[in-house]
Amino acid sequence: MAWTKVFVAVRRAWVACVVLFLLLRFAAANVVLVGRNISKSFVDVDASFTRPIGESGEHGLLYLAEPIDACTQLNVAVANGSTSPFVLIIRGGCTFHDKVKNAQNAGFKAAIVYDNIHNGGLVTMAGSSEDINIHAVFISKVSGEELKKYVNHTDVELWIIPYFENSPWAIWAISFTSLLALSAMMAACFFVQRRRSRHLRRGDSQVHVFHGMSNQLVEVMPSQLFSKVLQGDSTSNTCAICLEDYKVGEKLRILPCHHRFHANCVDSWLTMWRTFCPVCKQDAQTSHDIVPASETTPLCMPSASSSPPPDALRSTLPSFPVPNSTSISTSYSNQLLI
Repeated sequence: MAWTKVFVAVRRAWVACVVLFLLLRFAAANVVLVGRNISKSFVDVDASFTRPIGESGEHGLLYLAEPIDACTQLNVAVANGSTSPFVLIIRGGCTFHDKVKNAQNAGFKAAIVYDNIHNGGLVTMAGSSEDINIHAVFISKVSGEELKKYVNHTDVELWIIPYFENSPWAIWAISFTSLLALSAMMAACFFVQRRRSRHLRRGDSQVHVFHGMSNQLVEVMPSQLFSKVLQGDSTSNTCAICLEDYKVGEKLRILPCHHRFHANCVDSWLTMWRTFCPVCKQDAQTSHDIVPASETTPLCMPSASSSPPPDALRSTLPSFPVPNSTSISTSYSNQLLI
């Protein structure tokens, strides 16, 4: 569970970093080309006389102007269902106002004008803002030639987004994303450190609490090969540890309490888990000479040290004369005569 939280935190941090990178990357570019396996951005300059781009940006399908300079009425048909069609126009031949006006009359939502000379600087298109309701941006010739490759491609979408450095929303978004990425990284480090600390504490507690029997002590315990269960024998047919029946020829280990188990089973039990018998809980480290008490053990057992030997007892008793039968009868007769 903890590792799942770490994975989620790291993934969120990675996504936040990617979003932050894209925001910083597009902060210097307004025209973005997005498609399957493609993502390109181009630097542009907004026109001074057209409607400004909203904070959410504009996106649509790209068309090429016909004629390409858009100095006269355009002969390009906008596809049905295209919500925000953009038109690509080359610089020169007429004023910027005329180009944007003709694009607006043809039904386009934005005009992208690219330079007609190489290595030319980006300029701010100027003109009259009267009756102009669409967007217009200016890009370099290299950018325009690159965009011409994706004209009329329905699987590619063109975005015109505002400069983030001029938008309060962009500053807030970048700050929030940075904070989110930092928080996710800190959370990931916290979970990893806590998981590692718990693992170390668990390992230390296991090492200090349990001390199993050594392999040498276990090996010196008596053993036997199982043949069959005899009448009155305490050995059962099944090992109480693995719950499998004994087979003829298997090695059984005999504990001090006289319970028998598979040698492999009880050896692992005594060295890795506990040091007492799994059945009666008697300590397996006691000597085999001590017979454990059971329900059939007498309450009072004779002991050699508790009573003296018969000869010694007889020697301590006083000696008295024992009369014979003749003397007893004579004495009785004299009493009768008197």
